[in-house]
Amino acid sequence: MTISKLTKEYQAIADILNRLWPLKNNQQRVFARTMKIVEELGELSDELLTSMNIQRNSKIAKFSHQNVEDEFADVLGSLVLLAIELDIDIETVMKRKIAYTHKRLLNE
Repeated sequence: MTISKLTKEYQAIADILNRLWPLKNNQQRVFARTMKIVEELGELSDELLTSMNIQRNSKIAKFSHQNVEDEFADVLGSLVLLAIELDIDIETVMKRKIAYTHKRLLNE
């Protein structure tokens, strides 16, 4: 899936979320999306700790790699939703950041 296709899919999801849970303005949506990223990162962290056997045994017994993948997807999806609220062109900014990082790494 391309970044533009991913963004288009998540724009449809954003439209549904905004209809189901309307917030007063863009500022509140940005805050809600940011908090959702924090929540999803926590869930991904929890799955990663489980994968390293640094959790209680009951969680370790239920571990599957698919859980890590699903939580990773939730984090990425939440980031895309935030980008939509902030009117960020993900493909453009990622290309710019990759070029900057390559340049920086080559000059070190």
